[in-house]
Amino acid sequence: MKRLFAGPCLFLFAASVWSAAGYSSYSSYSPARPQPTSLAPLSGELPVIALGIRGSARQVNTAELERGMLYQVRTRSFWPADDGVYQGPLLADVLSRYGMGKVKAIRVFGGDGFSQLIPCEDWERWPLVLATRREGHPLSRREKGPVRIIYPRDMDKTLEDTLYRLRWVWLIERIEPVN
Repeated sequence: MKRLFAGPCLFLFAASVWSAAGYSSYSSYSPARPQPTSLAPLSGELPVIALGIRGSARQVNTAELERGMLYQVRTRSFWPADDGVYQGPLLADVLSRYGMGKVKAIRVFGGDGFSQLIPCEDWERWPLVLATRREGHPLSRREKGPVRIIYPRDMDKTLEDTLYRLRWVWLIERIEPVN
């Protein structure tokens, strides 16, 4: 009888310790959740991305994109060769900084001709990273840079859906607001 009672008690004790430590909270630390990081600033360079409506878009380089808080996330991608640790600002922070924080969606254009609509619900729900680095080094075109969107896929099972695979835009050249 004692053995039957001890197993569930041990489980309940472990669960309460786990919960008290904050591990059950969505907002608690997780290796899959982007965390603030500190990296040496990139040097000024030619503009790599246009933010805003075509014709009046602001040309921004990676050093300007990285102004402010940088985050890093270790995540699996839909392409195993792209798994790893990425660094960059949060997409929501960049959009706010350049006057697009209240838009309903953005259209992101890649240099390969691909474009994708990303609704504001995505960057409000998850901390999307506008990656400028991988493993601390600037993203090359071979690594689908110099700028790409990284969803913290390991943070939420919802992000396993193919719908979100299409939103991992790389070789980003332009981000336009959609209202």
